[in-house]
Amino acid sequence: MFEINRVSVKYPFKPRAGQYISIIFPKELEIPLTVGDYDEENKVLTLFIESQKLIAMIQGKKKLLIKGPLGKPINLDRTGNVLGIIRNRKNYLDLRYALKVLSERGSKVNIYCLEKCDVGEFKTVENVNDSKEYDLILASVPESDVKNLPLNALVYVRWVKMNCNLGVCGECNYNGILPCVEGPFVEVRELVDQR
Repeated sequence: MFEINRVSVKYPFKPRAGQYISIIFPKELEIPLTVGDYDEENKVLTLFIESQKLIAMIQGKKKLLIKGPLGKPINLDRTGNVLGIIRNRKNYLDLRYALKVLSERGSKVNIYCLEKCDVGEFKTVENVNDSKEYDLILASVPESDVKNLPLNALVYVRWVKMNCNLGVCGECNYNGILPCVEGPFVEVRELVDQR
């Protein structure tokens, strides 16, 4: 089982659905993180952090250096019926903010969990008979599961190492795509070999 820490910080810039941020420790490292939630009224950014090492690094700090919002926002034009595909509850946290934004815009959101988990916030469907019934499919699964997703799904590319988060260094290059600027949600057809 994994332990997830919820961290809330004052942050003046509202991320759009599908964007992420990074925490910078000057002269040490930069860590990209998924946006867990954003309270626009109070300007509070919520992050869900699994790494106990990262929690120890930020604990007790009065200020954090945050870069972002980063990445390409999700196009919200095709948002009638939305499906979130996840491997487990941990993967759900990658989709949570985007799905919440879509739901607030009037989308009907369903979740399909490969491990048959229940996330509680949205209706869980037992199977996906026809992916064409969904206007938008978002997914967060391990790299090994990507080939089983519909080609039009947008998958959260969490398995690449991101370094600069600006597309300059090329560290995150995956099949010619730079998820740090072209993602982190990338269409499956761009990631898999379709031969």
